[in-house]
Amino acid sequence: MSYTLADFSRLATQPLKKAVIDIFRRESFMLDTLAFETPGTLNIEMLRTKSLPTITARDIGEAYTESKGLTENLQERISFLGGYIDIPKEYIKAKNQVVNQRALQTEMFVTSMAYKFNDMFINGNPEDNPKEMTGLHYRFNNDLEDAQSIDAGGADLSHGTPANLLAAQIKIVDLLEQVIHTVDGHKADALLMNSTTYLRILSALRARGYWASTKDSFGRSMPTFGEGGPKIVDIGVKKDQSTLIMPNTELADGTATTGATFTSIYALKFGDPFLKGWQFDSVSAEDIGMLENGVSYRSIIDWGCGIYFYNPRSIARIYDIQAAE
Repeated sequence: MSYTLADFSRLATQPLKKAVIDIFRRESFMLDTLAFETPGTLNIEMLRTKSLPTITARDIGEAYTESKGLTENLQERISFLGGYIDIPKEYIKAKNQVVNQRALQTEMFVTSMAYKFNDMFINGNPEDNPKEMTGLHYRFNNDLEDAQSIDAGGADLSHGTPANLLAAQIKIVDLLEQVIHTVDGHKADALLMNSTTYLRILSALRARGYWASTKDSFGRSMPTFGEGGPKIVDIGVKKDQSTLIMPNTELADGTATTGATFTSIYALKFGDPFLKGWQFDSVSAEDIGMLENGVSYRSIIDWGCGIYFYNPRSIARIYDIQAAE
């Protein structure tokens, strides 16, 4: 059974845990949207579809031909995020403190965790750091068929002459239709991109009459690709508040995130058997109280999490896009 973090927030009886979960949801579209299973294991083993069986017609009295679909064995491993938040007792007892230091530091810490999840969701690379979950960029280049990646041919959304910009807007709308059609059921739930591309896409959608909006779980307005279409999502920045999680420095072929001036857009489909989250256990947030050293109060945040999908058509991308400032 899968539950969203909103469900876990409603079930939380501990105020600190509820606060941590709600910060996750507020700061990360993915954490607010993904449904999470809790199998209680350190990894998930699955069979993912590679190709369907071959079906042939038969004549009267003729036997059918046996055929099986091809599958691949996959294993997803958990990634543990968290840490200690130690606050000196003097900051807590001081009467001239304008804000609650423990509350402020906890909010900052959990916000950084949400940004880290977003970063791993896109850029996690098991070859560079096996402690982190495997991100979508690595999966596109190593696990998925080429059919799930669409070459935009260098489509340039940068501000330019009106004629060139109009042609680029027409092209990107066509590409968005194509990438949505590429996911299973020809219907995506979200389109992920960086902030520069996000603004260019909104401009294109307004110009072509595709702009619409909906509300997220916090009542905030979110643009969509047409009425009832996928949400248009800026995946945001890393914890330094400036480095784009989905950069404008990809190679033209999408294989590396540095070395050139291109970017990508990801189309996602959520739920079974598509893109989902999983966790070793629900988010743990504990107030340990005063440490034995007698000088600091400690809180511990701990969460083992990951992502997985059975259906290889859960995600698709457009690469080779230019969206300079």
